[in-house]
Amino acid sequence: MSNPYPQQPEGARGGLPQYQATGDQYGAGAGHPGAAPPEVKRLLTLTLVSAAVYLLNDIVGLVVAATADTAAMYREMGLSADQIAAAEQTGGIATVTGIVMLVIALGLYALVYVFLKKGKNWARVLGIVLSVLSVIGTLIGLLGAMAYGGLGIVLLVLGLVLVVVNVLWLVTAFKAPVKQWYAPRHMV
Repeated sequence: MSNPYPQQPEGARGGLPQYQATGDQYGAGAGHPGAAPPEVKRLLTLTLVSAAVYLLNDIVGLVVAATADTAAMYREMGLSADQIAAAEQTGGIATVTGIVMLVIALGLYALVYVFLKKGKNWARVLGIVLSVLSVIGTLIGLLGAMAYGGLGIVLLVLGLVLVVVNVLWLVTAFKAPVKQWYAPRHMV
């Protein structure tokens, strides 16, 4: 049997710890012995549920905004005819912006999910930041949901479900088994 470390005699112990390559060439799986705890699997599931609810909420929001009688809403708010005309001209821009934001958000969900699955702590941290922003943004958005009438109730319910799912995601992300599993392993 040959010695892979020629500078050390056969059977030598002690000295610096030996590096053991595990996982793929990018370090995925390195430092994560055994299977992930059930809480990590729950975190991954909650990520997918949050993405699905976000997608549904955004699609309903785009449909509501496109079909709502915004002129009547603006008149009820007391805007002048010029202000109403200017606001309605921005409707198309708002729709395109909404679609672009939806694509970006789904890309971020995919990024977080893929790298959570690979065991990257930075993905957990990014997910925490995005979940907090989502909860705050959704709660602010709920204030205007009722301005759309009947479909506003759908937006309200979907928004509340999204907040609940994201709060559950945050609670799971901060649980000790999840934090420990994603914690970087240092050579001792």
